[in-house]
Amino acid sequence: MSTWTALAAGGAEAVRTGAWESGATAAGAVVVVLMVAASASLLRTPAQDPVLRLLWLLVILAFPVAGAGLWFVLGRRAPGAHDAHPA
Repeated sequence: MSTWTALAAGGAEAVRTGAWESGATAAGAVVVVLMVAASASLLRTPAQDPVLRLLWLLVILAFPVAGAGLWFVLGRRAPGAHDAHPA
């Protein structure tokens, strides 16, 4: 629907409502994609303790943006040989 058609049909309020709906839909889609990407990354991480993996999944699902951000910043560092300090 063009701007002129929307103005003729419902006035400026219809255009503003459509813009808010489009913005909210786009933001929701970004959150869903971020949550799915973090969950897929979590499930593909090797050598992850199952209890820790479940806790991370709960954090990602409960707090989609913050949980996914925390996963990508802190959680992807799998403990391994690179964490061990040479003696």
